[in-house]
Amino acid sequence: MSLTESREELRLQLRRELHATEEEVFDALVNPDKQAVWLSPPGAGGAVETTVDLRVGGAWEARFRPNHLTEVHDVQTYVVIDRPHRLVTDLVSESVVEGQSMPPLHSRVDITLEPTVWGTLMTVEQSGFPDVEIRDFFETVVWPAGLDRIESFLTAR
Repeated sequence: MSLTESREELRLQLRRELHATEEEVFDALVNPDKQAVWLSPPGAGGAVETTVDLRVGGAWEARFRPNHLTEVHDVQTYVVIDRPHRLVTDLVSESVVEGQSMPPLHSRVDITLEPTVWGTLMTVEQSGFPDVEIRDFFETVVWPAGLDRIESFLTAR
């Protein structure tokens, strides 16, 4: 990272076409029962706890294990809700990896959903990463795994 780059400039953008309607994708993102299914990867060894207060200023809070070594506690405060096209949240993510508490991550997540011929194009933009390594981890591991789980959930319904 150069000395002129700021946290706000450290961002990522991913796109995935999902074979479901915008409403179905949006619902998977905001419905606690559906979140509990797709947030729980096979063999992760832990229950998912999730609650949603779907209003601007409300929050989505989730506790889960993306793998057997990691515990995550996310609180995403809703900034924009434009059903079924867009969700913007301010994320505070705390995690414990192999018993070691990691520094909390404070970032903004902006998700847009656009109809396509085959379903919905989901675009995820996340900004505010403290360093390139964490951004790259989210870009190559966290989001691809999460999008894979959402896609599996939507195709299995």
